[in-house]
Amino acid sequence: MQGTLLGNESETRPLLNPNGPAADYSTNPRSNRQNATIEEEEDSSINKFDISKKTVTPLPKFQLFIACFVRVTEPIAFMACFPFINQMILELGIVDDPRKTGFYAGLIESIFAFAELLTVFQWGKASDRWGRKPVLLIGCAGAATSSILFGFSTTLPMMILTRTINGLCNGNVAVLKSVISELSDETNQSVAFSFFPLSMAIGTILASSIGGYFPHFATRYPSIADKLPFIRRYPYCLPSLVAAAFPLISGIVAFFFMKETLPPKKQIKPKITTSGYQSVQGEDVEEHDDEDEEEAAVGFRGLLTADINKLMASFGLLQLQGICFLGLLPLFCFTPIEAGGLSFKESQIGLAMSIRGVATILVQLIAFPFLQKRVGTVRLYKFLVFLFMPAFVILPITNIFALKHQTWAIWTGLAASMGLYSIGNMAFACNLIMVNDAAPNRRSLGAINGLSQAVSSLMRAIGPGSASALFALSVNRHLLGGHLIWLVLGCLSVISIIAAMILKNDYRKKSI
Repeated sequence: MQGTLLGNESETRPLLNPNGPAADYSTNPRSNRQNATIEEEEDSSINKFDISKKTVTPLPKFQLFIACFVRVTEPIAFMACFPFINQMILELGIVDDPRKTGFYAGLIESIFAFAELLTVFQWGKASDRWGRKPVLLIGCAGAATSSILFGFSTTLPMMILTRTINGLCNGNVAVLKSVISELSDETNQSVAFSFFPLSMAIGTILASSIGGYFPHFATRYPSIADKLPFIRRYPYCLPSLVAAAFPLISGIVAFFFMKETLPPKKQIKPKITTSGYQSVQGEDVEEHDDEDEEEAAVGFRGLLTADINKLMASFGLLQLQGICFLGLLPLFCFTPIEAGGLSFKESQIGLAMSIRGVATILVQLIAFPFLQKRVGTVRLYKFLVFLFMPAFVILPITNIFALKHQTWAIWTGLAASMGLYSIGNMAFACNLIMVNDAAPNRRSLGAINGLSQAVSSLMRAIGPGSASALFALSVNRHLLGGHLIWLVLGCLSVISIIAAMILKNDYRKKSI
């Protein structure tokens, strides 16, 4: 019977092939054309699917937590002294007039960043060669040691020396940016990078609380001072010891549990082809050679392209505004009301800075991932830079309320200023994404983040000292009623807005 197999007969005609057994799909031109058309249609549909419905890659939560924990320690080491530095300068006899503390407070705050500027790019390059983890551990050890020594300082040179040690050892922020970039991809980077400024905000809150609560602990708790007499002799050692505990603990956690994220030099990122077929061995070798060439680290000069230069300039201006705000806030709150400030105590200064930190956390956690996806990174960045000007303008207005003893109005004004700053602070997360997107390849992430952090360190070296000195000059000579500093910062905001507007609209590459 036709179509029935008998005995040991076998089917020689392929199923669904009307051309019979002689038909060969590999050599049939018509068949090849049909297959090519089908593959093109499949490729097109897959590409459309990839663009419209990308699956979000799960983040390695524990590794991200460790990176954020290490990130929390940097603002603690840098800012824990902010609430009490002015009082410490007075008590050590460095100055005898509260209005003169701004000069020295700015110097002590800035020397950390200046020292960091000298080494941060080298730490970034070192992390590209030796790995991220060793550099992070060195940074944690340096932060813990210098924080302890700062609390036992009794002279201005010793205070400067300990802050310098901290800055020289600290390349962690630049390296952590690379770590988070290597832990994430395009589908989840907005969430991953939102944790970076979030971690800084948490560190700021802890630093403000530590610096505001633990100074002069012996005065408030004499029974504890009887058991620990050194905290009476060194009233600022306890906040420094508590601050040092954070980098120490985070370093221990990173040593035992953190995985190295720097990919091996010969490790090649797997290519995904829409056709679903593997390449032949010869093509594989050629692809590996090309990949090795593409993944070569770019030198310092290679990073200085026009687009990256504009991006770094905009980031520098943003960082300068941010560090001026953070440095001036405690000084403004500490300064007597009649001299243009608010006459706050250490605990009130710590509370004000903590409120700012909480607001930043809420904004970063709730608003940033949503806005970044809906608005886009660069467009959101260009909007956020507008918010710093009103944040600066509101502060001198609160001094007017203080002159009238309107406490509720003072805190309302402070809350408004710090709220605007906290919303504008999302620009830093945008910039993190933009900088990593601008990297020539993955092997250059450490270098470009080192360059970015060098710019940040330069601004942090210039900002606190210059702003504090200008604030003191404005107050002492009553320039513009003591408010010259706010006019200068308003002009700085205008320049920052202009620099942001000339940035390109997208820094993403097809693959890094």
